[in-house]
Amino acid sequence: MNKLNYFVLRKRLNIGLLSQQRSYSNYFDLKNTPFENVKSNKKEHADVNDLNNMYSTMFYSQEGSKETKMVENEVDDLDSINKEINEFFGTPSPESFYGHNEKVEEIESPQKFIDLVKSDSKFCIVSKSTDPFYNLAMEDFIFRNTPIDKSNLASPFNSQRLMLYINEKTCVFGKNQNPFKEVNLKSELLKKNGGVYNLVRRYSGGGTVVHDLGNVNYSYLTSRNEFDQKFFNSFIVNLVNKHLSSSQEHILDVPIDILNAQKNYLGLNERGDITCNGYKVSGSAFKIALNKSYHHGTMLIDSNLKEFSKIMRPKLKKNEETNNGIKYDMEEFSEETDVNSVRSPIQNLKKLTGDVLSTPEQFIQILVNGFKTLFSQSSNIKTYSISPEKVNFNDVYEACKDHNLKNTSKVFVELPTEDWTYRHTPSFKYTNKSNGFYYRVKKGVIVDTNDTENNIELNKTLFKEDFMV
Repeated sequence: MNKLNYFVLRKRLNIGLLSQQRSYSNYFDLKNTPFENVKSNKKEHADVNDLNNMYSTMFYSQEGSKETKMVENEVDDLDSINKEINEFFGTPSPESFYGHNEKVEEIESPQKFIDLVKSDSKFCIVSKSTDPFYNLAMEDFIFRNTPIDKSNLASPFNSQRLMLYINEKTCVFGKNQNPFKEVNLKSELLKKNGGVYNLVRRYSGGGTVVHDLGNVNYSYLTSRNEFDQKFFNSFIVNLVNKHLSSSQEHILDVPIDILNAQKNYLGLNERGDITCNGYKVSGSAFKIALNKSYHHGTMLIDSNLKEFSKIMRPKLKKNEETNNGIKYDMEEFSEETDVNSVRSPIQNLKKLTGDVLSTPEQFIQILVNGFKTLFSQSSNIKTYSISPEKVNFNDVYEACKDHNLKNTSKVFVELPTEDWTYRHTPSFKYTNKSNGFYYRVKKGVIVDTNDTENNIELNKTLFKEDFMV
């Protein structure tokens, strides 16, 4: 079959390349002929009957009037033709694009997890859990216990790790943030109000983000000396753009609106956030301690953004008029020491890329293979999975205690507590604009107020959202 025949065959088949979700949706496969459904009406579909008959003649043998399946050598011939067609059009096959995926090895016990983390090796780890407390505990334990040569911090670091997880519905705010200011704590979507969203203060800085099953969380761990705030996001941008380019280059007869969507490539803004077509698609946070660092972030693939907006607290302006028409010349929050979130318009990559990048699993596979390519000089970088059924963190901490291991953390126990969620809030003053009452708050406790109606005991009464507008 010469190149002209390749092109004619490609155009005649006119396969719906964008109908599949995978990145190799434009991969050509003659085994799935689109003409099988026209055999029953030969007159109506006379224009394709010759081509359909050619397909049957080439790849099927006849036994009377009954077709039988291809014999083994005919399957090999068909695979060879598929390969030639795709090589001619430059279309990557599933295997060539994603790489030959190594077997994912499940971590079988707490001790196996400890041994892996303490080893001097690079690896990827993908959590099977969607529990945010479990996943943040995993991330924290790996960070604290990854080995580093403290006697020579300038020596090469050989234990880079990539952690990937998907959380159930969760609102996560930074270690140095004020949840009363960032989150709509009265939202019916939060679990504490009968909803389904967790509320979590993480151990790193950065702003407030919302997770669900359409969002992927990634965490890249390296040494303090190698830390670069924009490095890993730049790496992700290059990986995803390569994926988008490979998926678009040879598409024929595509509706113009989908084709235009596919021209949206990723980039970085001045803050290092990942953006696409003017929208922010990823938020980042960092932690540097113990001579190590990690950069973790989110990637919006197919999340429920309408719910996200209902959980984030809207910003109020100074001198805003209240419902009773009174204007108060005062700010709602003042004397603050917390870190403010930077609000930006957000959007899902599934929509921005016209379904070319449409599932969290797809993004995870791109990052896993990219990480292995990044350290291609290192042999045998493995991918592991972890689950609460095999690795319970209460058992991990007990095992560490039994072996007198240091740098352990009872994050799994501490993270869900109200003490960690609220009492670690940086100091602030809140003024209720509807009644003029103010509250100075330190470590979650009211230390000064002019509120004469709520029987507040200074240095004892916890500040709560009931005192707010």
